[in-house]
Amino acid sequence: MKLKTKLLLSVIGLALLTTVFLIGSQSYFNNKEVNLASDKCYQKGGQPNVEMAFLTLDYSFSCDKK
Repeated sequence: MKLKTKLLLSVIGLALLTTVFLIGSQSYFNNKEVNLASDKCYQKGGQPNVEMAFLTLDYSFSCDKK
């Protein structure tokens, strides 16, 4: 392979690896945040209501009190 081809493949691979890492990190911290908010909601006597969007890695949280 030519040097330019190897360099291009390396850059593409690094970009892909970085993207996967960032998406995984965001998903992990969203999960931690939802779990903490749910625990606090249960402590206040409420029922957590969480709606998660798959493709945007977004969520909506509300605590419905009884």
